[in-house]
Amino acid sequence: MSKVYKRSSHLLYTIGICVFLMIMISSIVILNALDDCGLMYTSGTSLKKLLMDQAAYDYSIWALSDKDGNYNEEFMNEKGCNIGIIETDNGNLGDLDLNDSSTYIYRNFDQELPAQYYMTNVYTSDDSEFYLSEKLYDFLFVNGNEVYNYDIEEYQPKDIKGIGYDMVGQKAYVWDGENFIELNDTSYNYKASDEGGTYNTTNIYDRIWASQVPEDSNQHSFTAAADDKNQTSQEDDSSKEKNETNVITEDEEDQMLPAESIITTSGDAKILYIDGKAYPALGDDNSGYILELYGTESSGALSLSNVADLSDLHDQLGSEDLSVCTLDTVSSVMEYTMDSSYKQYTVITFPRPDQSRDSFFVQAQRYLGIIPVLHVALPLLMVISGILVLVLSILLVIRAGNYDDHGRLSTDILADFPIEVTFVIFGCVESLAIAVIHYSAGYDYNTSQYGLVVIGIGIFVGIYAGILWAESIIINFKRKQLFRNTLCYKMLRAMARPLRRGIDSIKTVLASIKWGYRIAGMCLVIAFVEYMSIAVIDDKESLMLFWLLEKVVLAAIIIKVLKQYAKVKKAAVDMADGNMDVRVDTTKMLIDLEEHGQALNKIVSGLNTAVNERMKSERMKTELITNVSHDIKTPLTSVINYVDLLQKENFDNETARSYLEVLDRQAKRLKKLIEDLIEASKAASGSIKFNMETVNARMILNQSVGEFDDRLTAGNITVVTQIPDRDVYVRADNRYLFRVLDNLMSNIVKYSQEGTRAYVELNEDGGMVRYTFKNISRDRLGISADELMERFVRGDMSRNTEGNGLGLSIARSLTESMGGKMELTVDGDLFKVDVTFPEVVKESVA
Repeated sequence: MSKVYKRSSHLLYTIGICVFLMIMISSIVILNALDDCGLMYTSGTSLKKLLMDQAAYDYSIWALSDKDGNYNEEFMNEKGCNIGIIETDNGNLGDLDLNDSSTYIYRNFDQELPAQYYMTNVYTSDDSEFYLSEKLYDFLFVNGNEVYNYDIEEYQPKDIKGIGYDMVGQKAYVWDGENFIELNDTSYNYKASDEGGTYNTTNIYDRIWASQVPEDSNQHSFTAAADDKNQTSQEDDSSKEKNETNVITEDEEDQMLPAESIITTSGDAKILYIDGKAYPALGDDNSGYILELYGTESSGALSLSNVADLSDLHDQLGSEDLSVCTLDTVSSVMEYTMDSSYKQYTVITFPRPDQSRDSFFVQAQRYLGIIPVLHVALPLLMVISGILVLVLSILLVIRAGNYDDHGRLSTDILADFPIEVTFVIFGCVESLAIAVIHYSAGYDYNTSQYGLVVIGIGIFVGIYAGILWAESIIINFKRKQLFRNTLCYKMLRAMARPLRRGIDSIKTVLASIKWGYRIAGMCLVIAFVEYMSIAVIDDKESLMLFWLLEKVVLAAIIIKVLKQYAKVKKAAVDMADGNMDVRVDTTKMLIDLEEHGQALNKIVSGLNTAVNERMKSERMKTELITNVSHDIKTPLTSVINYVDLLQKENFDNETARSYLEVLDRQAKRLKKLIEDLIEASKAASGSIKFNMETVNARMILNQSVGEFDDRLTAGNITVVTQIPDRDVYVRADNRYLFRVLDNLMSNIVKYSQEGTRAYVELNEDGGMVRYTFKNISRDRLGISADELMERFVRGDMSRNTEGNGLGLSIARSLTESMGGKMELTVDGDLFKVDVTFPEVVKESVA
């Protein structure tokens, strides 16, 4: 039931997200549609006017779509709409009588206009395209009633023969040699500037203006403005000469400005000519203003000395229906004029009393009651559905990849596929859903209820696929394999393996062979020389490719040979270091290296055989010593017991009593030797079972030293101890650790020089506990430390002492068996032993 519950809850989450997301998207789409139509933030009287105007406009489109026929008279009568069409100029009705039938080019009513009617303006041409719908608004997919005018403008390139600016109207005009043309607002900008005009535009327009200057321009009358209040008499004389020479004849009067328009210039301002008439320049080169031009091909900036002042023609230019042009280059424009069939119609509509239930005006009244409700319902529905989508998405994210009853992260089929595969599957499903939606939305099929169902199913499938894909991404993220579960990662990993093996091979060769770097350097030098030699050859492309392939193959062969050689060398080095377990893998090796490797393997086998034989011999010796010791120990015990019984008898013979004492002493010595032999054998063979526990290293050392107080005093040996005040702990067998320390203290007692000091220390060093025993030998130590560690070897070469040479060997074997380390140092007559164990932390002991 738990599994069924989880699957059903997952299905409910995903379906809920899809449904509420569709509701939210539909609300947003309808809200945007209302906003585009201007209905979202309109209410009351304004909303009613907007709806009725839209209904009137829709009727106008229906009527003008059939202007070559009867203006869709049958449709108007069916819907119950009266309509009248007037052909106007710029929508200006002037003094037309709207109740006069001659005013209309078509109307389907005879009565006078009612008090309330609707007037719309529509532009059409012969190339206009109409989109018709019987719905006032369609907020889904069908286009509403619209008219689209294509190619209503004709473009014609023209050269600029002059350019001027109307300071009153703030507009620029160009002269094409015949007429003035208004310059599009986006083609210029009259602005302040300290940089002046560019050389290119100044040069071009200087030539343009120069070509317009008439031959008799010197006969025109101009009055120069005085720049200085204190004019000299020479200036007055010059002025008089100008007045006398500039005499105007009647034939020249038509080419002059009106007598009352005296052109005044100042500074560097020029006189500019358009169609043979003189115009003052808008300013000089230092006026601080320019006319900046923005052409599609080239742009520039004109100083005001190259721009004519057309302010006096403001009224004339404003009253004429001038063409409009855009700037192409700084010396040419593209003039565009309207298509001759492009006309404006004013359409008057009002409803009939018997209009149908689906007329545009009735639909407008219906929307008037619905839209205010949508103003509140749609935002509320959008917010509620958005919150539900968010909550369900969070729940789905939490549930995705939850741990199952066995503590494993659950998954699904999609999450196991590589990310790219799931993305392709998701993309295919989404593309199919979009194609279904597009197909249904692009044709009249969507006007039926079946079309809307298909569209809804397509949207649902697209959203559901997106949710499943997102869930697979979330699961992979939770499993920490978002990148690792991609084809790119797997391909890179597959490519990285051989590359890594190659790099490892190179590293192995360079690390194992001292002259590996030399070989690499020599190969690079040879390759460079060959490359430079090939570079001077004419037909080097094919040869270069062959050379590159040859180098790649040669490098692979060299690396392989060196790698095999490195294996053989490493095996030889390991054998020299005493590692007899090494083996050379001679599989796929070159024949010479294979023979070398096989020879090394045979050497290792021979050495291992010899070592095994020696170990076998040692084991036999140990077993022999153990068995003989056991066999001797039994009768020896009887001898010791009977000697003890004899000593308890009352002998009057002192000689016999002395013989018994010698016999008792030597029997006990022999017993001690046998016990040491047995213990040494056990320690060497590893047959002792240790009871490992936490031992107080400080306390056991104090006990060991205390056991030898009497013997140390008898030998006149002073022990100097250096033991920490706090407890120190090690991991060992308490009984055998005491035996180790006892053997070392016994060694001090037996072999130390009388009247000397012995040193016993306990130190902590880097997590280790170290026992140190130092003493001065009584006899000269003419033997190495390693030899002293062997069995039956004593520092007393005369063998006058009671030792048997097994103490150090037993101590070392026991120490190493308990995980410690024992080191012996001989420096002259100084004898030093270090016994080290890992320290156990006090907290862990508690």
